[in-house]
Amino acid sequence: MKKKSDIKFIIYQSLYIFVVCVIAIKGANLDLEEVIGKNPSYAYIDTVGNVIIDRVTFSKMMVVDTHLFVVIPKELLKEDEKLRNIVENMPRIDLSNYVLRSEVKINPEIKKEEEKIKDPGEMQEIRIGNIQLTQYTMNTLNNPYDTPLEIVGITSIPPKSSKSFETGGQSSVVIKVGNSSKTVELKPNEKPKISISRIASMGEDTRVSTLQSTTCFRVVISDDFPGQLDVKINGPVTFKNAGQNTYDITMNAFGSKSAFDNFAEGKDAPYSVGFTVTVTDKIAGHKITGQNSFSFGEW
Repeated sequence: MKKKSDIKFIIYQSLYIFVVCVIAIKGANLDLEEVIGKNPSYAYIDTVGNVIIDRVTFSKMMVVDTHLFVVIPKELLKEDEKLRNIVENMPRIDLSNYVLRSEVKINPEIKKEEEKIKDPGEMQEIRIGNIQLTQYTMNTLNNPYDTPLEIVGITSIPPKSSKSFETGGQSSVVIKVGNSSKTVELKPNEKPKISISRIASMGEDTRVSTLQSTTCFRVVISDDFPGQLDVKINGPVTFKNAGQNTYDITMNAFGSKSAFDNFAEGKDAPYSVGFTVTVTDKIAGHKITGQNSFSFGEW
């Protein structure tokens, strides 16, 4: 079997040499780059005489290894009958054993179309990332395009810049760039929350003088947009800011023992006085209140 395969190889190798010689005699240009660049179709032959492929279009080119293949222009095959008979009688091989690589050439017309698609006025979809807008607050949006971006009914953002704008109670807004538009849903502005924690001990045995000289309660107000909140604390108290929207509360109900005695006359201990915390969102209009009271039994 080895002798037969060796003989077959020698025969095909001889045919290969013969084909190359005929091509050279006919004056064919064996520069593959020039051949591939100027001619729309060829016949491909490997070193053992197999016909690989007989047509290559301009849109898809095979990368030809000159150590394995020789390229014969079809015009030459038409002119030389003997050479054409040799090529036609050569056995074909299984193309699945070959890997084709495509070289994509940019068509100037296609490039113009791509540039046209990038024009904001011709876009099918506005792409500026994940846009998150919220009702009743100041929102900031960036415009990455070379043309103004309009938030319909609210404002317009110049090209390549950012802008802050206030939203109302609309559930969605329309964003336009050129002739394209996109609807963006607005996240609801949640109501603020008030938390009142008692810090000091209180009861029938608690002295007024103690409650009026120490922190009794801590009030914490939470909100997504604390900067737009208005906080008011009403009642016989003094308070100080202990952080953003955090307040420490001290009782300030009696200026003297006689004032306390007048308050306690006819009442049973423990006594109590209360205070109220009111929080208003200046943009959304949300308004909530929280209440608590001091408990004491003597001066």
